[in-house]
Amino acid sequence: MKVIKIAVADDQQLFRQCLVSNINQLPTIQVSIEAENGHQLLLAINAAAELPDVVLLDLDMPGMNGVETTAKIQAGFPALKVIILSVHCEARHIIYMIEKGINGYLSKSSTLEEVNKAITAVYNNGFYFAEEVMRTMQQGLQTKGKKFYIDIPGSLTRREKEVLGLICKEYTTPEIATALFLSERTVEGHRNNLLLKTGARNTAGLVIFALRHQLMDPTL
Repeated sequence: MKVIKIAVADDQQLFRQCLVSNINQLPTIQVSIEAENGHQLLLAINAAAELPDVVLLDLDMPGMNGVETTAKIQAGFPALKVIILSVHCEARHIIYMIEKGINGYLSKSSTLEEVNKAITAVYNNGFYFAEEVMRTMQQGLQTKGKKFYIDIPGSLTRREKEVLGLICKEYTTPEIATALFLSERTVEGHRNNLLLKTGARNTAGLVIFALRHQLMDPTL
């Protein structure tokens, strides 16, 4: 059984310690790095013999906040997946961070069950957003007609739209390949084309594109 290794960075000591203690009770997830700020987190990641798979990162930290830390992680460790922890759940905060390259967004009021689900989904599928977060993003994206990506859905082929739809349903590459009778290599090719055409930085960005252009229903 694969154990997902994660790093946790949060300046609120009691919250961080409780979160780490609870996560370490999960059978398939283990906290390998614990930090009280972004600077300490980056030092620990640099010194680690083995990189974590996922980072749980507080958005509001003194010194180096979640936005700055995410940028540093993207520059130095592009393969690392980042889930933001925040008390702010407004669409503008969520969308802004997704455009910066994060893979998931969790409220600090989330249950341990949802934290487990989010970490597992981000590790396996590249993104996780709770249903209420998806609805919030959809509402925010459809206000004032603001565009976050230049390309329009008309530039996507039928097959690319099918792949995008399954990505948004949290299908893995092997699952998409099976559902569409394609090879995994072909699916990855379609995924790469979607990233290029939409301007998205990762799978989470593809979900934003789909929401923005009403190519998915977040309630399904």
